[in-house]
Amino acid sequence: ARRYFRWIQQDDYLPPGRASWSFARMAPWAIAYVPTGCLASLHGCRVHVDYHGCIADQWPQRLMWVQNLDLNEYGEANNIVILYPQAKGDSRTGAGCWNWGFPKDDTLFDTKMSAQLLTVMNMLDELPRTLELAQELPFGEGPPSSRAPAVVRGRSGSTGSKEVSFA
Repeated sequence: ARRYFRWIQQDDYLPPGRASWSFARMAPWAIAYVPTGCLASLHGCRVHVDYHGCIADQWPQRLMWVQNLDLNEYGEANNIVILYPQAKGDSRTGAGCWNWGFPKDDTLFDTKMSAQLLTVMNMLDELPRTLELAQELPFGEGPPSSRAPAVVRGRSGSTGSKEVSFA
């Protein structure tokens, strides 16, 4: 597997505020692994989204997760982009946890219209362009400095199931 990750600013893909949610509880950055066969063009590449379990809000632990699952190697061998969206969680949902049960934060938490799932759907909708613009850093390095890479804002309000292929 390549020894680089792409860093995507997740905040750019949050859906517009709604009465249904007050806190998205997303970390500022998502991580993407782009295999060698997909670097020149995403044409013919597929995408796998990995939803991490509850994990500390410290980047060294998150990077250990991303680097040691062997998903990157599988993606490299099969031309599959691996997207690692990052939930932040809190003391109520659990540190680093996705909101799978807290309607006070998002009344639609268990639907495809939840703030967290819409954020991921929005990233997928814009993924080819986003990956072109995302900052690439070597394995082991945390998120980019405060100088953010340019990214395209995701469309809001995506709905429906997603099977993404860039054929």
